[in-house]
Amino acid sequence: MKTLAQFSILLLPLLVSCQHPALSVEETIDEKAEALKTEILSAGDLTDFSGKIYYVSSTLGDDSFDGLSQDKAIRSLDRVCALELESGDAVLFKRGDVFRGHVKTKAGVTYAAYGSGEKPRLYGSPFNAVIEGEWTMTDKADVWVYSHPLHNDVGTLVLDDKEAAFKVMMVTQDDGSTTHIETGAPFSGYKDLDRDLDFYHDYKDTGLIYLCSKQNPSDRYNSIEILEKGHIFSAVNNVRIDNLAIMYCGSHGIGSGTTTSLEVTNCVLGWIGGSIQGEALFGRRHPTRYGNAIEIYGGCSHYLVDHCWIYQIYDAGITHQYSSGGTNSVIQTDVTYSNNLVEDCVYAVEFFLGKADSEDTERYMDGFLMENNILRRAGYGWGSQRPDKETPAIIKSWGHWNKASNVLFQNNIFDRSTHNLLNISAHQQEWLPTLKGNTYIQNRGGKGGQMGTKNSPYVFDESFSSVLKELFREDTGTICLIEE
Repeated sequence: MKTLAQFSILLLPLLVSCQHPALSVEETIDEKAEALKTEILSAGDLTDFSGKIYYVSSTLGDDSFDGLSQDKAIRSLDRVCALELESGDAVLFKRGDVFRGHVKTKAGVTYAAYGSGEKPRLYGSPFNAVIEGEWTMTDKADVWVYSHPLHNDVGTLVLDDKEAAFKVMMVTQDDGSTTHIETGAPFSGYKDLDRDLDFYHDYKDTGLIYLCSKQNPSDRYNSIEILEKGHIFSAVNNVRIDNLAIMYCGSHGIGSGTTTSLEVTNCVLGWIGGSIQGEALFGRRHPTRYGNAIEIYGGCSHYLVDHCWIYQIYDAGITHQYSSGGTNSVIQTDVTYSNNLVEDCVYAVEFFLGKADSEDTERYMDGFLMENNILRRAGYGWGSQRPDKETPAIIKSWGHWNKASNVLFQNNIFDRSTHNLLNISAHQQEWLPTLKGNTYIQNRGGKGGQMGTKNSPYVFDESFSSVLKELFREDTGTICLIEE
């Protein structure tokens, strides 16, 4: 893909001017992103723990140990989940080690890193399917079956950490027949696989994974990670997660319901999502997939995501959300997303709050700050495999009720989307956020966004600055029109 420096850029003079050399030559967006990534990857470890410290090492640990010293580290995530942790305790994972499985957090506990080297890696993928298990040719040419059945739906297969296999799902037609979700060809099972790197997971019956490949996948790749359904971290109240690499799962990297005080800092989250959320949601004739890097679904108070690098997510990089309906109270306060690099997700940031069925129910957001983030390339990642192509956006609030106050997005870089750059809407003008000093980058004539109280469409051209000023009071930002 072309970098920003390889395009001709028109800097719109109606807002505060941006010096051309500073943006596109001396310090391009790519360079800014790399600098932020380096800062995130080199972050130092937390040390402010008031309770016991437990150490975990997959290379040096033993689950028969108590974990209370580095030379008595425990080994597995199952053993971590079995610890009798108390508020103030910390669970520290050894840098350079890989851990596979899931963590059910406990209130008041910090999950972080110790040692030297790369961040500890926590994978939802149960296996590297090149190293463990075998791929065997089926009775269909160029279709291979993996030896380890899995009955939790697989979101995708990540090949050499570079690309995702295409997950074939079936679309049910009026006559009851089923077709390939992308090509439209008849499809009823693995024998209908005929496109290189399409895969089919028979999770309802045999649990077997079938991959179409021109050669044995174990010979073709060094790693095949399996994004099995499930969160890596299931978060509860008063939890800190710091300096971990959280990768390869089919649901959410960090998932939570209504939560008080969740802090995620200095983490890497990548290749997440794609598992089936439901078979017939929204009246569709095919399954609906999901998967966010960090999600709170429900109310929240003090929710911080800071200095995280998030990439290749099926849905959203960072989100707090709750749908319409019901009579339960949902209040979202003190939310901060700051200094994050989010790339190649369908939505970099997604937030929405639906209206309750009862007028007496409290539902609102109060105090949402998003600042100093670099949010790039919405819809450019592997989530582009989704059938609903007209959904990506850097910021995605949909057309929900979105009652809110004290919402400020400032000093962010919003860098390109395959669809809308911004989708920021609310049912009343005073509920819309204030935008201040942001940089907006999109192809000239592309989709600027669906915005405002009517969720109206706007083109990204010279008029976009006046739209931002009218809707969001943005008068200190910079528009960059890319001329391809």
